[in-house]
Amino acid sequence: MFANMLNNKSRKLTNRLFKKLKTLGSLWFAIGLSLTLIIACGTIKIDSFETASKAIQNDFLPKIRIEQALVSDAAAARYSTDSIKEPLPKIEEFPLYGAQPTNDPKQVYIEIYSSAEKANAQKQDERWIVDVAEAFNVKNVTTSSGQIIRVGIRNTPSGLGERLIASKTFKPAAFSPSSDLWIEILKSDGITPTAIASVLQPNGTGFALRGDTYQELAKGGEVNFERLLDAITTGKISIGYPNPYSSSTALNLLYTILWRAAGHDRDKQPLTVQDLKVPQVSSVFDAFQKQVIVTSVTTLELKDIFVRDQQKMQAFPLDGVAFNTLKKLPGFEQVAYVPFGLPHNAPLVGFEWNTPEQQEALKKFAEFATSEPMQKLAFATPEILAHLKRKDLPVTPSGEVLKTALTFWKQRKDGGRTVYMMLVIDTSGSMTGARMQSVKEGLRIATKEINAGNQVGLITFSDRVKNVVNLSPFDGLQHKRLLAAIDALEADGNTALYDGAISGLAPLMERRKADPTGVFRLLLLTDGEVTSGLKFEEVKDLMKFSEVRIYPIAYGEVNQQELKAIAALRESTVQVGTPQNVQNLLKEIFQTNL
Repeated sequence: MFANMLNNKSRKLTNRLFKKLKTLGSLWFAIGLSLTLIIACGTIKIDSFETASKAIQNDFLPKIRIEQALVSDAAAARYSTDSIKEPLPKIEEFPLYGAQPTNDPKQVYIEIYSSAEKANAQKQDERWIVDVAEAFNVKNVTTSSGQIIRVGIRNTPSGLGERLIASKTFKPAAFSPSSDLWIEILKSDGITPTAIASVLQPNGTGFALRGDTYQELAKGGEVNFERLLDAITTGKISIGYPNPYSSSTALNLLYTILWRAAGHDRDKQPLTVQDLKVPQVSSVFDAFQKQVIVTSVTTLELKDIFVRDQQKMQAFPLDGVAFNTLKKLPGFEQVAYVPFGLPHNAPLVGFEWNTPEQQEALKKFAEFATSEPMQKLAFATPEILAHLKRKDLPVTPSGEVLKTALTFWKQRKDGGRTVYMMLVIDTSGSMTGARMQSVKEGLRIATKEINAGNQVGLITFSDRVKNVVNLSPFDGLQHKRLLAAIDALEADGNTALYDGAISGLAPLMERRKADPTGVFRLLLLTDGEVTSGLKFEEVKDLMKFSEVRIYPIAYGEVNQQELKAIAALRESTVQVGTPQNVQNLLKEIFQTNL
């Protein structure tokens, strides 16, 4: 009987334990199912750098097929970094408006290389000199010998125009950059221009400033450039600006900052080469650079970023004509303008290779352009016109000083921080032929613009990802590795764009953990639609919280809307590349970022 009682109790305990285990099992099953559903539904949020980094390492990289195809040091050693020669762009890449070249002996043709802010016929407020030339051509003005004068306007950025003319390969009849600074650089490059008109279109430059930021500064008194510069260098305002090697606005800004830092706003003397060796000048420039969130290839990129989100970039410089356009956009009526620096006089100069008839034609065109009816066509900015009357404007320096200042900028622009950039290049089948050859040549030339110590790596993607150059400090050997890898690029396969992008983000994010003050960039060049691998919706939060600025290049017929969505995640814009412009585009991206 005792045994039966013991057995009954044992069975009851066993049944009770089994029920508990079943309940626990159901609970764990429910938890597991819930987690599976959560993951499947994507409700585990990627909302920080840490969560994005973990997701890439644990969930994404294991699913991406990455081939390790690293360039060997032996292969790299066969390359020479001294053999890189930069070709000049083809002049046909820059649109010509007005009259076209002619051999008609009854006509005298003059072609003027003009800066874009007045020679862009595609925009009503940026085509002033095109309108003037067309109006002049209609009048059939003649020289003293009876030849009809015909004027053509070549839309050429100021810095590039200077470079083309300095090469002596291109010989336009005249040059009209935005600023006299380019004329000084041209003189230092051995070209002696002949002055035709000191001012064609009065203009200047300044900072477009968020309305609330301006009002905050105004609490301390008049908002001028000195007050704005102090706010920037003390970390109160974040800005962006374009490449001073090509932009008149940026070159003017660079010179004005250095000129003031050297104390010449007090003695009214021009900046000297010796000034650039003074610690105070370097200190002011470094403090300024710490607040620069983006250095763009063009001012248009900054305008797009500013229009898209003023919270990320509170101010950027642009010329007065461009500011007039910005103010007309809905919601930007309250944007303020703070002028600075030297005037942008749009001077007109001729050259010694002109014929006497061409020189006479240029003078007659200048008289027409500066006449009252033509000047009324110009879009004057009240703030600029007031600024030009000031007596304390900077003094124009020599070309040698300006070239030294540009070298100073290139060496110190990173503010003592290391720049890390992964190059992620599309090598799918559609990249074959001239497309690939132009990219290879562009990358090869662009490597000359990388500062020693910054870190660069190279990944390619087609239907699979290849890691060809690890992210490493740029030195002689790394330069040769890049050249060898670029030379070996071949087009084949589909387009797994986001597999390549995530594979490029991974090493950058790992480096950021070790160097949180570094600057992190990813250049993403593609010529086609995504045909395999990950999709944008799967990776957009990874990109958003990566702390890496992505520079998409739409090379050919690409879904630009998707690339624009990528750019918008990290204060960037889409660059449009073609086999004709990609060499200069890549050079400027490397120049401003590396």
